Amino acid sequence: MPPVQELDLVLDQVRTLLAQGQVEEAANLISALRPVDAADVVSALHPADGADVLEELDPADRAEVVEELEPEVGAGVLIELDEDERTDVANRLGVEALSELLDEMAPDDAADVLGELDERRVEAALSEMNQEDEVRELLEHDEESAGGLMIPHVVAFRQSMTVQQSIDFLRRNKPDEETSYYLFVTDDADRLIGVVSLRQLVVAEPHTRLGDIMNPNVIAADVGTDQEECARLLARYDLLALPIVDDDRKLVGVVTADDLFDVLEEEATEDIYHLANLDADEDVYDSIFRSSRRRLAWLFLNLPTAMLAAFVVSQFEDTTRVLPWVAAFAPIINGQSGNAGIQTLTLIVRSLALGEITLRDSWRTLTREAAIGVVNGIIFGVCVGLLGLLWQGSAVIGLVAGGAILLNLIVAALMGTIVPFGLRLINVDPALASGVIVTTFTDVMGSLCLYGLATVVLSRHYL
Repeated sequence: MPPVQELDLVLDQVRTLLAQGQVEEAANLISALRPVDAADVVSALHPADGADVLEELDPADRAEVVEELEPEVGAGVLIELDEDERTDVANRLGVEALSELLDEMAPDDAADVLGELDERRVEAALSEMNQEDEVRELLEHDEESAGGLMIPHVVAFRQSMTVQQSIDFLRRNKPDEETSYYLFVTDDADRLIGVVSLRQLVVAEPHTRLGDIMNPNVIAADVGTDQEECARLLARYDLLALPIVDDDRKLVGVVTADDLFDVLEEEATEDIYHLANLDADEDVYDSIFRSSRRRLAWLFLNLPTAMLAAFVVSQFEDTTRVLPWVAAFAPIINGQSGNAGIQTLTLIVRSLALGEITLRDSWRTLTREAAIGVVNGIIFGVCVGLLGLLWQGSAVIGLVAGGAILLNLIVAALMGTIVPFGLRLINVDPALASGVIVTTFTDVMGSLCLYGLATVVLSRHYL
């Protein structure tokens, strides 16, 4: 083992590199050490920094370093790893080492790790764990529900308890820091009836009953509530933790803010990827062939839509032959309308995802976006019309080009609203397929408006 001074020097260099964002260089320094020495360096870092460094190491080295860490430190680093790397490390660790790390985690974090492993390995790890029952209970719930996220068996207080009795209880039992933001108050049947903040507890008189200072209007979620809805509740009401209840309103657990922040990041990433027709699991470190395979399906799906637009153009061969300028305006009109459609679509998908609008708001939203489409269409219609006049020296040509972009911007606004609402109505994620459908409409309608108007308006002069 290198002398302590040498490890301290390496640690200082690693911290400097991390502060500069040079994670790969920091990983190269650590990878040159023996696993036991690398573990000393990683354990001195914040778990998030240690995880960043480990992700840059070879998979086998990564697992070896984690195994050398103290269980409490290793558990913190393991849960900070990205899902794919975390699963790889968990699969490489021995069952005994894995179960030891899982026992150091909160039950919900341990369930997250086990949820990605095969059933035989899960059972083997659970059988070695001290908190087997709590983790097994979480694994029975959908991993994207409140039940799958929650920390089970939260300490509850009776409304008859005094402030001093509650403080004494907290001192004796030392509850986990994640579950002690609030004191949840239950009745004799364990039904949730109120909540007391730690601040209220500290400033209240010692002999005050919890029932006298509790807030009876406690915000809670059912055990089957989707994780995205839990995150919305947490953000809407500025909560640090969200109590989870069963059908009888009995308190069964709590979901903490840190878990729901991760949910918000995952859901936002998933929606952004879906809008771009990317697999939600793809990242920049995937192999070339793996990323290519994932993208090909959507590209092949886009191909027929492009062919449909080409088919529409092919129906106006005479117009294109006699009026070649029409083809020059097509990219302008299709490009602008495509951008407008994506703007509307992104706004509507986001608003639906955050619960800011529902299906009841569809007509109001549609009329608003249509009005925006008309305003933008008039402005760009005038601009493109003037371009046609100056470029081609013909007011009629300017009128055709301007009219085409006016109509297509209105279509883009309408389809950017109708498509996501329609998909939500049939219980399909609006982010998943809206982009393809809206792009198809804007391309087809852009060509139809431009070539159709050109054929109708200019046919007397040129055709």
